[in-house]
Amino acid sequence: MIRTGGNWNPEAWPIYFIASEPKTLAHAYTVNKHLLVAVNEIHAEEHFTMMDTFIAAGTDIFIDSGVYNLATKHAHAHRMSMDRALSLAPDDIDDFTDLFDKYVEIARRMGDDCWGLIEIDQGGRDNKIRTRTKLEEMGLRPVPVYHPFNDGWDYFDYLAERYDRICFGNVVQADMATRCRLIATAWERRRKYPKLWIHALGLTASELTTAWPLNSCDSSTWLAAVRWGRHFATVANKRCWHIGSGFNYQPSEAIDAPMGHEAARTMCGYEAHFVTRTMRAMIEDARQATGADPAGALP
Repeated sequence: MIRTGGNWNPEAWPIYFIASEPKTLAHAYTVNKHLLVAVNEIHAEEHFTMMDTFIAAGTDIFIDSGVYNLATKHAHAHRMSMDRALSLAPDDIDDFTDLFDKYVEIARRMGDDCWGLIEIDQGGRDNKIRTRTKLEEMGLRPVPVYHPFNDGWDYFDYLAERYDRICFGNVVQADMATRCRLIATAWERRRKYPKLWIHALGLTASELTTAWPLNSCDSSTWLAAVRWGRHFATVANKRCWHIGSGFNYQPSEAIDAPMGHEAARTMCGYEAHFVTRTMRAMIEDARQATGADPAGALP
């Protein structure tokens, strides 16, 4: 079994990681200890300084490869679909070498101070295996990414038999019905691999992760109230109703004012913190009630 890199704790789950760039997360790390940052968002020394501050405060930082951003730019430049761009071999996509070099630099600089590093999952399964092997030969231990639409379920088994963690993709762009099928299938297939940690990429903790508990997930939706000016009450991790404009930040206020943009980010981070707490309380309740592993692992 290959242990993926980072300072993660296999017993500390579930986790909802909030995703954004370092300057935004700087307003949330004091109230939320689970942050995801993509390689493409780390491009200045001040960003490394911020992440050092996050880590010193006891924060788990999950490093994303930045492939989604890479493919987005390539798709826009060449007028192709995202699916097509993501399927291209590394040699056929713009700026892959620059991303690879930057990824390695960040991985070596942060070492095992981060929670983990997501592999550079550009191209199909064969390309992912080649890139991951290259990284492993360099002494790095990235978390493999499985794409159910493209990789085939035999590749899920291939990874689950070899690695202690995998990321589960193809969720962020899926409609709700497809998301249900993907998450339910991941939960069921995990039952064969009791020690496997599954992280759902681009999935906000919700009633889906309540019904089929995965170990961790991430999204940038924690900032919805800042982006769109609407706060919602959440019950059992399901958004239920709009709770009024009194919880919104005021664009007319100074950015650092009590009703300003920075305070709104902090509040959103605090709300996301309680999503993780709710997830953990529900898992513990299920354990107490049934004596079974809520992740679906076989005894």
